Amino acid sequence: MSETFAPVERHDLGAHGRELILDARKVAVNFKVEGGVVEAVRDVSFQLHKGETIALVGESGSGKSVTARTIMRLLTKRATINAKSKITLDGEDIIGMSERKMRSLRGNKIAMIFQEPMSSLNPVYTIGQQICEVLHLHNKMSRKAAMERARELLEEVQIPEPAARLQQFPHQMSGGQRQRVMIAMALANRPEILIADEPTTALDVTVQAQILNLIKDLKAKYGMAVILITHDLTIVRQFSEYVYVMQAGEVKEHNRTETLFQSPQHAYTKHLLASEPKGVANPLGENTPMMLEGKQVKVAFTLKRGGFFKPDFFELVAVDKLDLKLHRHETLGLVGESGSGKTTFGQALIRLISNQGGEIFFDNKPIHDKDRQQMRPLRSRMQIVFQDPFASLNPRMSIRQIIEEGLIVNGIGHNSQERIDRVRQALRDAGLPDTILSRFPHEFSGGQRQRIAIARAIALEPEFILLDEPTSALDLSVQAQIIDLLRKLQDEKGLSYLFISHDLKVVRALCHRVMVMQNGKIIEQGPVNEVLTNPKTEYTSRLVRAAFEIAA
Repeated sequence: MSETFAPVERHDLGAHGRELILDARKVAVNFKVEGGVVEAVRDVSFQLHKGETIALVGESGSGKSVTARTIMRLLTKRATINAKSKITLDGEDIIGMSERKMRSLRGNKIAMIFQEPMSSLNPVYTIGQQICEVLHLHNKMSRKAAMERARELLEEVQIPEPAARLQQFPHQMSGGQRQRVMIAMALANRPEILIADEPTTALDVTVQAQILNLIKDLKAKYGMAVILITHDLTIVRQFSEYVYVMQAGEVKEHNRTETLFQSPQHAYTKHLLASEPKGVANPLGENTPMMLEGKQVKVAFTLKRGGFFKPDFFELVAVDKLDLKLHRHETLGLVGESGSGKTTFGQALIRLISNQGGEIFFDNKPIHDKDRQQMRPLRSRMQIVFQDPFASLNPRMSIRQIIEEGLIVNGIGHNSQERIDRVRQALRDAGLPDTILSRFPHEFSGGQRQRIAIARAIALEPEFILLDEPTSALDLSVQAQIIDLLRKLQDEKGLSYLFISHDLKVVRALCHRVMVMQNGKIIEQGPVNEVLTNPKTEYTSRLVRAAFEIAA
């Protein structure tokens, strides 16, 4: 049946007079895994014309990213590309190309923005050094010229104080800022094709629109073609001209964007279009006790501007004397743009980073004066799910070891069998099969890795979880499952959540109250419906418009 909705050639091939730049036919990729072979991509065909944007959409694990990596020839040694697969770029066969020729193509003719910026940026080099390296690989220019070009690129992707940022390391930037650095690096040599693999996953809604408009403007300016890989259908409708819908490694349907949205044919496409975070948080009981409280919490960092011989140090206040109250069983949303201080505030509240002032109470007991050792007994009661699952999961540990580690460290479970039962239950609770214990993080998609991170947190049965953008890497239907899961766990186990996000649709569905942050300050707070339907500040209004009206 899928054949009728997904022929090998697209419906408008050659209809608009644009030159064909990339033609993929019958692409199939297998991975060797324990106990057999996984068919990650099966008979995928698509075409891309010069100066247009096509979108590959589908849920996590549908084969979108593997398809993109096949074009770039960046697959692992475990992967085998089927002999019948054919990908031609300007008439040249990519699959048969030598590695040397592919190296000159990558970054020059085809560039790619990856989903996880922290695993793509080198932690030991400054941002400036890494952008300059990309420029030097394909251009002969002086170090000074390369640095100036790097500064221009950072300015182009709207990073504030670009000259100062060139001296910083990746860990000193927020998730959204790191993703913008990746975009700057990909655009450095003005490629003919840009593959954007979830390019706005780590970005807040307002910057998401800016970045996509930036890519759109550059596409128009330089005649660049774009392959947009995403699970966000709002983005697809706004920015792509042709859509390929993927599921379980196959293209189920493809068509012009408007045609596909107005009259989807395949059942899976209809399911995707109908998926969106729904519902509201279950009401709180009266007089619920306090779980977490922050009073006048301040966090500041010392940053360096200027050169080696004339350094200029200045203080950046990331969290500016903030108060926060979170009750038991409550979900409190913390929203704001990247770099507003949300994650820093959250991590300071659970003493993962030091605060330079203020008081913090957990279960009505002060913790602001406790050191690392004194905090240890409390760690099993408070857990965190990070924004970037690839960076937070140890690549050398199996899924069993990753989840079991916390149980062993905190002395939970009487024996190995009891711990394994807990690990399996946590995986099932997070919507994963319990048969993946011996597999490793790199064998999973971004969304599946995030669910592994959630399983690791809930295995310890904590009372409080800090959720730092936990659904940003997940597709819409899985987002809905995770929201339902978090609600269910909250009801069953009486959990409290501090939910850091830029996705206001998810915040609306999950949170009781919301606090809006900007430049280290809380500028608005209140019940979710009140703040989102009747925002008091222009900044909150802008966030709400970007989240809800962008789809219109």
